[in-house]
This record gives sequence, structure tokens and C-alpha cells, in this order.
Amino acid sequence: MKILIIGPGGVGGYLAYKLKKCGKYVSVLGKKGEVKKLKIKDVDKIEEVEFDELDGKYDVVFVTTKSYHLDDVVKFLPKFLKEDAIVVPILNGIGHFEKFKDFNLKKACIYILSNKEGNLIYKKTPLFYLCVEDDERLREVFSGCDLKVKFSKEIDKDIWKKYLFISTFATLQSYYQKPTGWIMQEKRDEVEKFLDEVIKIAKSYGIDLSDEKEKVIKQALNIPYESKMSMQIDFENKNKTEVENITGFLAKKSEFIDSFYKKLKTSQATS
Repeated sequence: MKILIIGPGGVGGYLAYKLKKCGKYVSVLGKKGEVKKLKIKDVDKIEEVEFDELDGKYDVVFVTTKSYHLDDVVKFLPKFLKEDAIVVPILNGIGHFEKFKDFNLKKACIYILSNKEGNLIYKKTPLFYLCVEDDERLREVFSGCDLKVKFSKEIDKDIWKKYLFISTFATLQSYYQKPTGWIMQEKRDEVEKFLDEVIKIAKSYGIDLSDEKEKVIKQALNIPYESKMSMQIDFENKNKTEVENITGFLAKKSEFIDSFYKKLKTSQATS
């Protein structure tokens, strides 16, 4: 089985590394073309890994780019796909799945604290938890690998659970330019209101997250005070951000969330 990973950042680079380490055929494609090797810092262990040559068509393709690259990705993606290939986007959000409606889509979400720092993929904590839609070939992809993977029969609910957390804290952190600890100390009321709004929106899609609010709050309180979402880091560095995919999707359905979205969009436009 041949695996292609498009987008060797904090998520894709680490996933490629782990799959290659357990003996899979793994090729990697970045913005500038084929990526032949990467340096990985896995908590405190640094290792360099070489990937397989980019060659022909693939059985499984993981798309781990930023959401604003997806329009370009879906244009060139077909040339890398075998006739029955699986495409697995692993991004933050909900709206991006619509872009893959013409492919053999399998949904996924991931919990990981990992960033690309220069030429180094730095996974900062032991946390790794991947939820993928249950599929026989995806079970084969991860067989024999030292990774915590859930093969979900309720993947939409699992994705909304992740989205509940990431949308709330990515938005509020980016808006206030403050880390998780500050948000929980100073803006707890807004955190709870934001969570309520996302839970209400999820319900309109047939997803019941009523038991998740307290879990998210507990999770946020247990995260290191200075933790930042990648979207906040992008705003700080005046880079392009995923505000459209993470906040914009919800803003269309909530006046409360739209107030944050409009300010963030203005901030991005003037940066």
C-alpha cells in the first residue's frame, strides 16, 4: 500500500514520520514539491527520516495543509489517486469537507501539539490521538504503528467534539491575543457563551454535544497557561490564517460568534 501525505507541517510531517518508522511506503509533498526527508523532534528525541520517492498513484492520501491551500490541492489531487483511492483530510474545522465531495472521502480529526519551526517538526508533548472514519484500508495503514488511533463509527460527532474546543479557543485567543490560561481566567463567561453557541449549531446538524461543555472547560483548565492555538500564532506573525474555516463557518449561524469573526477578518486584512 502506497501512502501520500500532502502538507508536511506539524501534523502531516509528524504523521509521515511515524508511518515511515513502522515500515510503510510514504511519500510527502509540500508547497515546493517533493519532500525527501524531515527532521523531527518528538518531545525530547530528535531524529531525521527519509521518505519514499514520489512515484505514480497512491492508495491513501492524507491532506494536512492549511485550509486556505485546499482549492489548489483539489485541482492537482486526482493525478496522484488510484481509481479507488481514499482521501483523508486532517484539518481543523467542518466546512472543508465539502471541497472533497467528489473524492472517496474518509473524515478524520486529530489531537496533537506539534508545529513546524524552520526545518524542524516539533511535537511538544506526548499527546497524539487520531480519530478516523472506520475503514478496512485505514486499519491496514495504521497496523503495526505505535500511534493511538480510533476507528470511529461516529466520525461526525468526533469531529464536532474537536471543533467545539478548537473553534472556541482559536477564536478567543486570536481576538484577545492571549493564551489559554488568560482566556480562562479573564473571559470565562465568553468561553461558556461561545461553547453554548457551537453546541446549538451542532444540534442543527443532528449532533448532540450537550455533555461536552464541561469536558472542554476541564480540558482547557488542564492545559499549560501559555498554550496557544496555531491560529493565534499566525495572527501574531501576521501570516495568513484559517479564520474562515475555523470561525467563519460558525459566524454565519451565530451573531455572537460573528462579532469576533468580523473583527478578526478586519485585523487580518490590515496586517
